Amino acid sequence: MRNFFKNWAGKSIETTDSVKEKISEKEVNSTATDIIESSKWLPGETSFTHRVYKDYEEYIKHQASKLSKINLESYDIKYRKTLVNRLTALNILKQGDNVLCLGARIGTECKAFIDLGCFAMGIDLNPGENNYYVVHGDFHNLQFADVSVDYVFTNALDHVFHFEKVMAEIVRVLKPNGAFIAEIVGGTKDEHGREPGAYESCWWETVEDVINKIIDSGFLVERRERFSYPWTGDQLIFRKP
Repeated sequence: MRNFFKNWAGKSIETTDSVKEKISEKEVNSTATDIIESSKWLPGETSFTHRVYKDYEEYIKHQASKLSKINLESYDIKYRKTLVNRLTALNILKQGDNVLCLGARIGTECKAFIDLGCFAMGIDLNPGENNYYVVHGDFHNLQFADVSVDYVFTNALDHVFHFEKVMAEIVRVLKPNGAFIAEIVGGTKDEHGREPGAYESCWWETVEDVINKIIDSGFLVERRERFSYPWTGDQLIFRKP
């Protein structure tokens, strides 16, 4: 962001325990004391705040360490089924559409799109070993061709380092009239929101703030729906003109 790490002296926010990866406390086993590397946050543009990292390498290391600290076995089953239902309700996907899933971890969202007949691939800073659905990649610098993707999906916008760079990459790879499907967690001041947890690197007061930044990237809002699993947030379709 243009004022990405403005030096606001004396203004920092201490993070709380993770709730987003609380997919439910029974489903995810993590030791917060082991995974929190930086607990200070600085304000950015509008209502956004950003976790303080000494450099981009520390950000990468922190985000990549997440996979080894969480158990996604139950989530992989439940979220896959839940997402299939949500995507079916959108009534926009057709057989053979290609989908790029950002921050896809073990590939649960990829599996959901494949269940609906799509060609889906995920990227993640740490896809783990023997992952058939996700390759190593950084959504700040995608390795894919311009205007090559029908749909981009993510539920990981709260894990970006530089929001505008990620949005620019999404715009770049999407075909004309392609769509960005985002599942956005409720922010600090949302009725359905919360505070950031141990791995979030970018945070906001309201989902509306995120929507406005995505619109600023050139997208049109096509649809918006509330959801409650694996955390409470809003699913939106953003169409590239």
